[in-house]
Amino acid sequence: MKQDNWKINTNKVQLWLESGDRGDNGKAIELSIMLGNNSDDDELRSTYWTAIRSIGSSFDDFPMARRGRESALPEAIELAATSVKNTVIAAFAGITDADTILKVILPHGRSGGAYDDVNAFGIAFGAKAYSALVHGYKDGRWDGSMEGNVPQMTAPPLKADLEAEQEV
Repeated sequence: MKQDNWKINTNKVQLWLESGDRGDNGKAIELSIMLGNNSDDDELRSTYWTAIRSIGSSFDDFPMARRGRESALPEAIELAATSVKNTVIAAFAGITDADTILKVILPHGRSGGAYDDVNAFGIAFGAKAYSALVHGYKDGRWDGSMEGNVPQMTAPPLKADLEAEQEV
């Protein structure tokens, strides 16, 4: 694996590792990243990358487990949006009195049911945050700029403002 690809991919994994405790598997992934960072051999980095993906595949939220098309977003935008998503997930993981929240904040009405746990709740809101950033980027309301961990995105226009524009 080329050095540039290694950096891009391991940055995504590193953000994921920082978003929660991954136990011994996380330590194994961190070790593989360290070994790959210290390697000058593309083939050896590919071997480490295979190990990282294999170990990470046991986690539902592992960022490199995606199948199908690669993101059409520029790499910097993808990394920033993923970082925000992981920050949101981590923030929800720290909610106190989660039992109350899980009883009154429910998934979309058409799907019914409730969130299994605070982690599922956080993952759902992390996905919403990611989606909002992608839509903001595509609409020209976000250029990927961040202030610390906070994306500098303009809110979408109000529906009334859009209707007023269409009447003109």
